[in-house]
Amino acid sequence: MGKIAETVQEGAETVQTTGAKRRRKRVAVVLGVAAITLFAIFNVGVRTIAPRMLFHPNDDPGARAELTRIAEATGNVAPMRTTLPDGTEIFGWAALAEGKSADSLNDASSPISRAAEKEPPVVLYFEGNGGNSAARTRDVVRKPGPLAGFDFVCCDYPGYGESGGEPSERSLKTFGLAAYDATAKAFPGRRIVVFGFSLGTGVASYVASERPVVGLILAAPYADGFDLFNNFAPIFYGPTRLAVPYRMEAVKFAEKVDVRPLILATRPDALVPFESSERLAKAFRAGAEFVAQDDVEHHWVWSTEIAGAAIAEYLRSLASPESTATVADETR
Repeated sequence: MGKIAETVQEGAETVQTTGAKRRRKRVAVVLGVAAITLFAIFNVGVRTIAPRMLFHPNDDPGARAELTRIAEATGNVAPMRTTLPDGTEIFGWAALAEGKSADSLNDASSPISRAAEKEPPVVLYFEGNGGNSAARTRDVVRKPGPLAGFDFVCCDYPGYGESGGEPSERSLKTFGLAAYDATAKAFPGRRIVVFGFSLGTGVASYVASERPVVGLILAAPYADGFDLFNNFAPIFYGPTRLAVPYRMEAVKFAEKVDVRPLILATRPDALVPFESSERLAKAFRAGAEFVAQDDVEHHWVWSTEIAGAAIAEYLRSLASPESTATVADETR
């Protein structure tokens, strides 16, 4: 009888153990499903809300009308047009240095013919979020500042200005290359300096990693989109990084850039962490000229005297083909 009781007890314990394991397994499955469901909801929420918070499509019909009047009066401003591979139309503006005429620059298929090898490089500018090509080009025409003497091109991102499409990491990358190619076609044989501000620094870095440039200027740049999202809400680490829809990893693009960039950053920047700009600067294999400022906010990072002087000096160093060759030799 004793052995029978022991056997029965052992059997009961085995049943209890098996039942406990099954319950734990069911709980684990339920928790796993709940976690996956919550992450899916989180992911969809971030991808739905983030673009509305990240991108602020902007247009300025008044600036566009003013540029049209300037173009008719002086002939040194003209619209730029190009088309993305998917058929999306992109619009922008080209402003030539004082004394030059843009009469033939009506689209990317109507190039200006000049002694390209003797000309200073063209500045291809990628605007910050909330900006647009008409307002920026008008401001450059009114007061060129450190860009004086350089031809200037700025196009609107997809969904901005008169450009069609929707802004996203993919469309901005495609747009950046198309803007470069349109500029190269409109100014045949000319060297190109890519200049990006804020949101545009990711696009500029990407273009510089995929196309030949003689210079790269980055004002308030970010190392990647993760830094931007974490600056808003420091929760995008580990698995939650998968939810970030705009990654634009400039820190990786930098590894493919041959030129030594000029980087302008400000410590009080509330939109782009100063540390992110520093991290990006360290990624360029040719090094970077880093200008840090303490008394200016994000939107004015390249409008100060210090920044203007740095930009002017950087562009002067690239003004002639001979100086460009010297800079290229130094970065090898």
